[in-house]
Parts: sequence; C-alpha cells; structure tokens
Amino acid sequence: MANTLLINPSELNLLHTLTPGQAFRWRMDSGGRWTGVVRGRIIRIWQEETEVKYEIFPNAGDKDLLCHYFRLEVCLACLYADFIREDERLKKIIKRFEGLRVLRQEPEETLFSYICSTANSISRIVSAIEAISNRYGERIANLDGVDYCSFPSAEAIAHADPNELAEIAGLGFRAANLHSVARQILDRPNGWLNSLKEASYEEARRELLALRGVGLKIADCILLFSLDKDQAFPVDTHIYNVAVKYYMPELRGKSLTPRIYQRIVDYFQAKFGAFAGWAQEYLYYDDLIPERPQK
Repeated sequence: MANTLLINPSELNLLHTLTPGQAFRWRMDSGGRWTGVVRGRIIRIWQEETEVKYEIFPNAGDKDLLCHYFRLEVCLACLYADFIREDERLKKIIKRFEGLRVLRQEPEETLFSYICSTANSISRIVSAIEAISNRYGERIANLDGVDYCSFPSAEAIAHADPNELAEIAGLGFRAANLHSVARQILDRPNGWLNSLKEASYEEARRELLALRGVGLKIADCILLFSLDKDQAFPVDTHIYNVAVKYYMPELRGKSLTPRIYQRIVDYFQAKFGAFAGWAQEYLYYDDLIPERPQK
C-alpha cells in the first residue's frame, strides 16, 4: 500500500528533480511513476495532484529516508525570493522548473557516478552506472521482474578487474580512473569521504582535489549533491555557455581552463551566496532543455 508525502508541488516536482543530470538511477514508467535505488532501498514514487505517493522496498514506510534524500528541510519559496531579488532573469526559469530540488545522495556513489560522466552523454552514463551496479553491487530485490542492486562500494570497485570494468558499455577509458580513485579511497581513513560533510567548503574541496583523477567539476558535483555544500557551483559546458551569453561576455572565445572555471564559480557565488549551487541547477537545466516555442 502506498504512503503519502504531504508536500506542495511547488516545493517538489519529481520530473524536474529526477530527470538524469544530478542523479542517474531513476526511471519513469508510462504511468509517471519513478523507480530508483537510494541507500540500498528501492523507491517507487509518483505525484498525484497535491500529494506525493511512494513505496519503499523492503521495509515500506521510511518517510525520513525521502525527507533526507529530497532535502525537504530547504524551503524553495524562500530560495526563489532570494534568487529573483538578485537576478530577475531567474524568474522565468524558476517558473519553467518550479519544484526542482538538489538531492542529498551518497558520497561514494556520487563520486563514482561523476567519474563515469566525464566526456560522456547522459544516456551512456545511465547505462554504465546500471551495469556497474548489477555487476558489482549487492542485490536488493526483484520488483516487477527487474532485479535491483545497490551501487557498489569503493572496496568492490577497487578489487574489480580493471579489464572487466573497461568492457562495460559506456565506461571505456573512464574505467581506469574509476579503479584508481577507488583504490585511493581505500588508502584513506575509513569514513573519510563522509567526514567531509563536517569540513568547510574550502577544505572539503581541497581534499577531493587531492584525489588523482578528480578535477574541479567532479569535486564541485560531489560537494553539492552529496556533502551539503550548497555554495558549490559545478561548471560544465552548459553553465559556461550561460555565463558567457548572459553574465560574463568578456569570457567569449576563452577555453574553460581551471582559472576561467574559478572565475565563473567566484562570480556566481558572489551573486547567489550560500545556495549558489541550487541556482546553478536552474541555470543548467534551462540550457540543457531548450524551451519549446509557443504554437
């Protein structure tokens, strides 16, 4: 039997939030129900007018898991007011993507997922992550004829055969980096990655960048999507395009070097403050999903 999460659609829109871009293990069926894996549990969730219905397998009724994952402690209406006050352009974008939330994902899964994302398309990222989970993760359950597995631990990836990893479709050259970073994680104290939640944004960023194979964008994605560093502002080609077109035209024609990357981060952190990363998601999706012309 489904449970109910009482939340206004303006505060949580599943389509905007779960469409691959920040998380990659969610699928929507023809009935508008999303199914994904969160912290070793299978979540099925859908929207019905002013309610969100959900089922969790196994152990059905863990509402706290969803509140934690969707970061329901953050008031979107409050953020919207601040964003629009700083940038009137965001008013139209917020209207397009109202209810888009930044998720609180597991740090290891986020780290390895974004290593898989390097110079890759979203469809190939999704396929690679699913294949990695099925091959190296632990089976959770079979739901409607589909086996669901947890995302593998750093230990499982570190002990995997690198050649076998490289054979996974959509992974290719990224397999070597995935394996290398997993081994580096094992060389650090147990719980090191999760402990970065308690560090400052600057310190956590330095720690992540000390991992060979982790650059600025991957580090900022981990900070924003799993370590509660809401000021983190990942910059990819979509954000670079937005910055040049609307905010920093002086960067036109320049390559996205680490120095230019940091200039863009500094600009938007100064503009949007402690929740710059949430503003980033709206700017990112607005460029990723072009608005359809009105008929």
